[in-house]
Amino acid sequence: MADRPKNEQELQQREAVDIIRASRFVRKYAHSGKPITLKIILGIHKEIFEKARPDIGGTYRTEDIKITGSKHRPPHFTKVPELMLIFGRELEEKLKKLVCAEGEIQSGTERAFELIDEVVYISAWIHHSITFIYPFVEGNGRTARLSANLILEHYGLLGISVKIEKENKNAYCKSLAQIDEMGDYEPLVKFLYDGLMERYDGVAMKYYVAKSKKV
Repeated sequence: MADRPKNEQELQQREAVDIIRASRFVRKYAHSGKPITLKIILGIHKEIFEKARPDIGGTYRTEDIKITGSKHRPPHFTKVPELMLIFGRELEEKLKKLVCAEGEIQSGTERAFELIDEVVYISAWIHHSITFIYPFVEGNGRTARLSANLILEHYGLLGISVKIEKENKNAYCKSLAQIDEMGDYEPLVKFLYDGLMERYDGVAMKYYVAKSKKV
């Protein structure tokens, strides 16, 4: 096991290196053609803390947590393992239903745009599910965002950076709360589409979000 950081500066440096490594892990796995499972989600969290906090990487929390500035109260820690197993099964079921031929999503056909919608909605679903269960003592947001990217890249889209700094943070938190309260994924989906549009830098991409659609 790696030695613990000696101070806050070293911790931040290690965290920066870890997030780069975790991003590379996601990109490599997304392009491997292997199935996306709960084990891989845990692997992402482990990569995020490989050097900074190896003692917590890929391990469920064993304490209750309050999220600063949020009304959401994560489930009791004793429920986390079961909830994550359910999440893993639901994830596999959703991906089984997403039938996508190789290269189809880049074809520019009407079906391709329908597939993009489906992929983005599943990315939003996995993102919200992780932040709702809050399975880890730290790194839940980072794991959620990288897991969403894993879905996007696995199906041939570009990974994105969800902007949650400054004025965007409040809107981001509200988008998650809207799912908690109303089951409405539209605001979070918009965050993902905005990230995609920025990554594609103006390349034409049909953007339509059915307000009534639920994942």
